[in-house]
Amino acid sequence: PSENLSLYASYSQSFVPRAGDQLTSLTVSSANLAPEKFINHEIGAKHDVNADLSLTAAVYKLERENIAAASDTPGQTILIDGQETKGAELGISGKLTEKWSMFGGYAYQDGEITKDQSISGSQYKSGTELGQTPRHTFSLWNRYDFNDTWGAAIGVISRSDMYALNPSTTNSTVLPGYTRVDAAIYGKLSKNVRLQVNLENLTNQEYALSAHNNNNIVPGSPLSG
Repeated sequence: PSENLSLYASYSQSFVPRAGDQLTSLTVSSANLAPEKFINHEIGAKHDVNADLSLTAAVYKLERENIAAASDTPGQTILIDGQETKGAELGISGKLTEKWSMFGGYAYQDGEITKDQSISGSQYKSGTELGQTPRHTFSLWNRYDFNDTWGAAIGVISRSDMYALNPSTTNSTVLPGYTRVDAAIYGKLSKNVRLQVNLENLTNQEYALSAHNNNNIVPGSPLSG
């Protein structure tokens, strides 16, 4: 609609056939080889505040059918017929001043199972929250160049709590939310030599990053560089 504003809308259907480990884990009772189906609706906008700074926004609805998911029984795959995720995303990218640049985004998502189901003896109710789907995620990276040689950056990554797997009526595990602080130092020592030092998890916080199932949880990295 204008030189510094872009709008878009999209609708898509896509299919992912079973392959690899998904085939070896199927049993007689779950041997449904129909591909996983994705239906996505999305609208969004991008606004160029100036030549160096852009803001973005989007809202979407994603429907999934015939999903192969990890079971609360280790090593077993279950098929779930019906998931829906609705969400919104905001982003910023570019320079606020000649020396200060910023990159970041916030996302809100609400995912749920859309049908009552009984799978491998476990009951999944319509409206149940999806596993590995935090309501809120946030990241922000700030870099400041002190002069032509040296610069520094600090960033924050945050996620609200989420279920390790799709919770059933009898079994669920919650991964607590966390906030992690990272940093970096940049040096341009000469025309051909550059230095960069990255530090992750400055406060050495203990947190759960993700999970393979309710009993196999992946911890986040400690302070590292």
